[in-house]
Amino acid sequence: MLPSFVIGLREGLEAALIVGIIAAFLRKQGRRDLLRWVLVGVGVAVGLCLAAGITLRAYSQNLPQRQQEGLETVIAVLAIAMVTYMVVWMRRNSRNLKGQLEGLASDAMSGAGNAGRAMVLMAFLAVIREGLETVVFLLAAFNETATGSRAGVGAVLGIAIAVALGYGIYRGGVRLNLSKFFRITGFVLVLVAAGLVVNAFRTAHEAGWVDFGQGRTVDLSWLVQPGSVQSSLLTGMLGLQPRPVVVEVVAWLVYLVPVGVYVVWPPGRPVPVRSAVRAGLAVAVVGALAATVLVFVAPDRPATRPLTTAGDGGGAVTAQVRSRTAQGAVVRTQRQAPVTGRVGAAVDLRMRSDGTQEHRGVPADRFTTAAMPGTAAAGEPRTLSLDRIAALNGARIPVGVRYRDGRMPVTYRDTVTATSWLDPRTSRVLDVAWSERVTVVAGTPTNNATLARPLHSATRTLPATTVARAAAAARADHEDLDRRSVLRAAAGWSGAIALAGLVVALGFLVAARRRRRTADVTAAAGDRDLVAS
Repeated sequence: MLPSFVIGLREGLEAALIVGIIAAFLRKQGRRDLLRWVLVGVGVAVGLCLAAGITLRAYSQNLPQRQQEGLETVIAVLAIAMVTYMVVWMRRNSRNLKGQLEGLASDAMSGAGNAGRAMVLMAFLAVIREGLETVVFLLAAFNETATGSRAGVGAVLGIAIAVALGYGIYRGGVRLNLSKFFRITGFVLVLVAAGLVVNAFRTAHEAGWVDFGQGRTVDLSWLVQPGSVQSSLLTGMLGLQPRPVVVEVVAWLVYLVPVGVYVVWPPGRPVPVRSAVRAGLAVAVVGALAATVLVFVAPDRPATRPLTTAGDGGGAVTAQVRSRTAQGAVVRTQRQAPVTGRVGAAVDLRMRSDGTQEHRGVPADRFTTAAMPGTAAAGEPRTLSLDRIAALNGARIPVGVRYRDGRMPVTYRDTVTATSWLDPRTSRVLDVAWSERVTVVAGTPTNNATLARPLHSATRTLPATTVARAAAAARADHEDLDRRSVLRAAAGWSGAIALAGLVVALGFLVAARRRRRTADVTAAAGDRDLVAS
């Protein structure tokens, strides 16, 4: 609610000030007949802004999830660009805003017959510009918060207070230090925009546009608790998340620090060039050193598709991923027959994806083979006694199946399936389970029934010690990958900060040389004029 209130107050007051200054100027000039048309222009601009906001909101809600995240990213980027431009422009022009507008109005009034249209156009353009900025900014704020009704109430309150202040300024009863007001509210908006930067990177990641810098940084869940008051303020105002990732933290700081310093810097106070150059060079050196150290400190990337081994010597069972796609995987391991306990030669098993499942405390991708023929039924008899048939069929003889001399002809279906659990990040084989099931079909090929219970059923997995060792190795790989991601991202951003510091230092040096050259040219021209006189 607070961010949308500040947005409504700030943008509304800008529009109200411009319209109020135009109205006050017309009143001084005795042209009250034009005030009605100015209000008409304001009303049309407000209507167009509302229509644009409603259309964008409805369009974004009807998109698929991935495209909706992409549109939210675009809206957030537009809002950040608009608020940055607005804050910079108002910081430069807030002191002279009234004089500039009155000068433009005087020029318009000198056009006689076109004066009315010029005044209406000025008010219309002022309101529609601020209104569209407000629409985009509020849409981004609505996308960032789950309580859209509160955000809407905050925006309406802010706009209402802005209109009241604008009317008070127009009547002359309210006086504001506009420079200080816009500097304070500008910094608040910079905080909100920094939060939108975080939101933009988060939605861009969900849209599949940004995949770098996703390593974890700090756990702020103790501070940013969903549903609490401080969570609403910190998330809505500063964009803080319970578990921010590297790219979000770095982007937040990269935007907030320079823009925030620019906004709160006292107007009229010159920036010391020598100190700025030294600071820029210091930042460049520290950033470059930090980037170098972080690159060397970052752990190496863990091996991809490592070999998992159970046992030793000639009887060892191994498992390793040969290839993998989103739909399936090929795992090379020894063929096993759980019913007989036999271990055969290594084969390539083609497996299809069967979802995700936590296995021994590690998130894993599960893959399963199609049913394969087994060999456990090779030595089984071709007929079974009725007692054995009944025992395998819930104490019942299959109805309608013929038998002779107390025995019934049977056939066997022996199927084997293999299931593997793979680490999603390194494709390490965490476990392989072989399941075998031998079922009995009693009767002839044309007159038979499948018995309810299997004749044999067994499952064989890798030894528990091997699975525990693979799970521990996977967790260690995850820690190394997370640390590598964080340190590499930090190294990249340190390099970017170093480059930015170098650019700032060079910029101040170039500006100082130009200023000195301009001063020398001016002094030389003054000397020539003095000599000529």
